[in-house]
Amino acid sequence: MYVGRRMTRNVVTASPGDPVARAAALMRAHRIHHLPVVSANELAGIVTDTDIRNAAVGTPADAGSRTVGEIMTRDPVTVGTWDTVEDALLILHRRRFGALPVVEGKRLVGIISKTDILAAFIDTLDVEGVGVRLEVILPADTASLLRLIRAVAETGAELKSLVVSPFRGQFVAFLRLATIDVAAVRVRLRAAGFAIPELSDFLD
Repeated sequence: MYVGRRMTRNVVTASPGDPVARAAALMRAHRIHHLPVVSANELAGIVTDTDIRNAAVGTPADAGSRTVGEIMTRDPVTVGTWDTVEDALLILHRRRFGALPVVEGKRLVGIISKTDILAAFIDTLDVEGVGVRLEVILPADTASLLRLIRAVAETGAELKSLVVSPFRGQFVAFLRLATIDVAAVRVRLRAAGFAIPELSDFLD
């Protein structure tokens, strides 16, 4: 998944010379928490609702005359359209950001937020579709994964999504299946030699 596919393209922005009150009004009107700041068609900074709250609380009586340029974060961390959603997620998590401006060169082309990334994974995992989830523990090799896919096909259950993750030197495969009889699938996979864990296996 690439950032360019999941970002918000119609970005609400402010200018460095805008009053802070205007930035606050834009955030309220559009129900957003991050406002990229653009000057001469280039990204100049970003201002958050936290920046605005801090400006309102920690400034003298003339706080109403402050501009966005005075409180914004200059040279913000950005991503490009061809960066992966996974890379953007790591930055958001490690830096504790809520959103990242997306640029081509210095030109702002979008913004990607935690909400956008969450929606991307919901779509990828088909969480909103009809189905049930099943976990299978596998040896850490592709042959075992291929054998699992063939075994699932033989049950007749439709495979909606498949995610494989390392687990204690092995793989754990998270399958989402379109079936109302997951118990029968469990029985057939166990009969084929696959390890279907219980919840306690993940809590030990």
